[in-house]
Amino acid sequence: MGRRKRCRDDDYDDRVEKAFFASRQTAEEKQQSAEEESNQGKEKSAKDIERLRNKKKAKKERQKQKKLEAKLEAEEKQRQSKKIAEEVQEQKEKKRERKVIEKTKPSPEKFIKTHKGVKYCDILEGTGPMIEDRKKVRVKYILRAKDKEGKVIDKGSNFGFSMGKGEVISGWEIGLLRMKQGGIRHIIVPPAAGYGTKDIGGGNGCLLYFEVTLLKC
Repeated sequence: MGRRKRCRDDDYDDRVEKAFFASRQTAEEKQQSAEEESNQGKEKSAKDIERLRNKKKAKKERQKQKKLEAKLEAEEKQRQSKKIAEEVQEQKEKKRERKVIEKTKPSPEKFIKTHKGVKYCDILEGTGPMIEDRKKVRVKYILRAKDKEGKVIDKGSNFGFSMGKGEVISGWEIGLLRMKQGGIRHIIVPPAAGYGTKDIGGGNGCLLYFEVTLLKC
């Protein structure tokens, strides 16, 4: 409603009317200010809620990622443990097989006769490099008198020498020719290619029966 016009005379005092409209205007301004503050509060509250929601969501994602990483790590450890166990088992199987092979007694007809009456038989063919003349080799060996069932005269687990330099008896060098690393070979050495008539533990001029594993060449 608009302001009502009144006829004024000299005695009319409009201060009351002005005060009324001034207080009314102030109340409206206060109400408007309160509404603005309320709206701002609502907006701020909505932003806070959204921020908390995003924070919780991010936390859940991090926890989910950590669980996934822990699961993958556990699976990888399990795979590695399984792989190691399989490798260990495989090594054990190979050792057992090798022991069986090492105990093999080849029949006489399987031996190949070569220079100076030396005979050899490959029990296990090596897969590594072949022995070369003048090169250093390392072997594991058992020396028996006469044959596979004979008395053990000597043995070594990591014996090294150079091929073709006369560091060992000629029968050994002859018997090891063309042998490959990793192989097992039995060598029969007669006295002429061994120690002659000398008694090294098996009697004068006995046959020497070597079981040789070529470790490195």
